[in-house]
Amino acid sequence: MTTSVPIQPRQGGRGRPIRTSILGTGMSLSVFHEPSIALLPEQFAIHSIFERSDKGRLEALKQAGRLDGVKIVRTFEEVLEDADVELIVVSTPNNTHYGYAKAALEAGKHVLIEKPICPTLVEATELYQLAESKGLILSVYQNRRWDSDFLTLQALLSSGKLGDIIEMTSSFDRYRPLPRTYQSGVNWKETPGASNNAIYNLGSHLIDQAVVLFGEPTKIGARCLDQRGIGLDESFVLDLYYPPAETSSSKTPRIITLRASILSALPHQLRYLVKGSKGSYVKYTLPNSHSALKEINEDNPVTHEGFGVEPEEGWGTAYIAKEEKDGADFTEEKVPASAGDYKGLYLNLFEAIDSADRAKLAVKKEQVLSVLKIIELARKSSDEGKVLSF
Repeated sequence: MTTSVPIQPRQGGRGRPIRTSILGTGMSLSVFHEPSIALLPEQFAIHSIFERSDKGRLEALKQAGRLDGVKIVRTFEEVLEDADVELIVVSTPNNTHYGYAKAALEAGKHVLIEKPICPTLVEATELYQLAESKGLILSVYQNRRWDSDFLTLQALLSSGKLGDIIEMTSSFDRYRPLPRTYQSGVNWKETPGASNNAIYNLGSHLIDQAVVLFGEPTKIGARCLDQRGIGLDESFVLDLYYPPAETSSSKTPRIITLRASILSALPHQLRYLVKGSKGSYVKYTLPNSHSALKEINEDNPVTHEGFGVEPEEGWGTAYIAKEEKDGADFTEEKVPASAGDYKGLYLNLFEAIDSADRAKLAVKKEQVLSVLKIIELARKSSDEGKVLSF
């Protein structure tokens, strides 16, 4: 058993920004990580960005003056050997997470990894053991816990307006009949290969949200699907079975269905459908043409809804029964969106590192490992065609 070592206080004392190095120059850098850090100048400072070769991805950020004073390094060793770097953000393809994170931890750096933490439960467990043995913080970038739509759903469920939750569907459906870039290998998420399947990418978010809301399931049934025939399971349907609510007299398990379809030919995609004993909630995703989505770019990326309130046209609707009886009438009300708070994840990470207290992390080790266990069981369930016990 690995001994957990107390986290050492930061060199130079608390109260100064955490010097951060980011691995990778894809969309996550410009849309998620850089704007979050920019909004927290007292907590974080981008020290360096690891880019193997100059592909021009950083040019817009440079032109906007967002990378002034930031080092652009060409080798990972430069990051590991730099004593000024305290935190390494791993924002690279899934199959590279384990190697980068292990090396970073061994070099004495705190680590934040994009979801999924790594492809296997065994690897993830090893990384946590290594972090604990080194007295370091390891966390996972589950930013969609801080999405406007999810925070809205959490508040609605906590209000009790819907009564006992009977079933829920949470979806990330899209209509993309033709793979855009997988043949050239430009977009690794559409490149056939281990751990590039949708259950690891979109699935990591949906599963994490379900674990936050309901905890660990008792059973799992799944279908992982290669709908476009490209050698990659880019779609899935996952059923998580939970006991009935404690306040319910029902003997029927609650089923939380998580799904992502790449061939959902609809103009308005379902995001949430929640059915409770007193009412239901329906929410659709915003149309792709919405101005807030068009404005996501390197020059002004904080217009992403993870940093603000979802526009009213995207708000969901709650239908509440006026009486609990057959043929009841329903009230219909739009549910105002809560503000998204992507910087909240980083602020939480700062508190854990600066206070040397991993217990403060919102994204708990147990939750991260549960997500990976569910992913592995989902793939097994799909292969074997049967429901499995958790």
